[in-house]
Amino acid sequence: MIKYFAKKEVFIVLLIPIMVLAHLLLDIYFPSFNLLAVGQENMLNIKFYQIDPTISRILAFIFICVNAILLNFLFNTHEFYDRNIFLPSLFYILLVFLFPMSLRFGEDLIGHTFFILSLNQVLNIKQNEDARNKTFLAGFFIGLATIFLPVYIFFIVVVWIGTKSIRPFVLREYVLPLVGIVLSLMWTWLWNPEFYQHFIAFNSTLDYSRFGNIVIYIPHAITLILLIWANKQILDRRSKSSIRYKRIIAVVIYMLLFALALSVAILIFFDTYFYFAIGVAILPLILPYAYLGANRKWLPAIFIYILLVLNIIKFLY
Repeated sequence: MIKYFAKKEVFIVLLIPIMVLAHLLLDIYFPSFNLLAVGQENMLNIKFYQIDPTISRILAFIFICVNAILLNFLFNTHEFYDRNIFLPSLFYILLVFLFPMSLRFGEDLIGHTFFILSLNQVLNIKQNEDARNKTFLAGFFIGLATIFLPVYIFFIVVVWIGTKSIRPFVLREYVLPLVGIVLSLMWTWLWNPEFYQHFIAFNSTLDYSRFGNIVIYIPHAITLILLIWANKQILDRRSKSSIRYKRIIAVVIYMLLFALALSVAILIFFDTYFYFAIGVAILPLILPYAYLGANRKWLPAIFIYILLVLNIIKFLY
């Protein structure tokens, strides 16, 4: 199956909704994985947990599929590889399945959508072209993501870093992302006058204790191994690629490192694993290289299949 995701096989797109639907059906018959996350952080005070379960599953299905396809669009449009592939969609699905947000519609999935749209604007920046519109939209989408999951406000730093890695310094291109964020957030005080407090309060929690090591350590170990393989391929590719490729892959790596550092800091000071889900929207742009650049593709394929099996086993606990 994996080899078809690594080829320009358009029919493989049909597997994306089928896999998501199968995952949701497993939850109906084995509902043991959907009550692990606790928290409500969106600034509009929307109570996602009160949405009818059927409607919630339908919306989750839609957003997961949309996010998977958006990541695939980014990967292919910005030419992260020399041919169109669908591995980013596969990795997004396998990673998001490890979190309860894959079973119910919530602020996490909406945050992913706007974060991906913001990243797309940063990657659209060209060295010799005016970037004011793109940096403004990058900030605007970060602001929309922040409305639903306030932790995204801190990613304005990476928008600046990404802009600096592609373009010479132009002050307006660093001010406009802030303007975009302000415009997207300024009306939230109507629903929540103290919305700014969400920026420093990380109240959402995620409890995997009853699963032991299976949903924490094993997927992390697999992801780390795949990242090491992917990094080797990226380094080899950078040495003979265009300046444009070097810059956009650097932006994605900055995003991933920042997300990791932020998640670890929150884990240490607030004792919650919940925010590691942010990296799920970035890793699918890097992990495909672990398979694409492997001489023995069956090795990374085994680890990818293990992730798939883990996403089935977790329902049996």
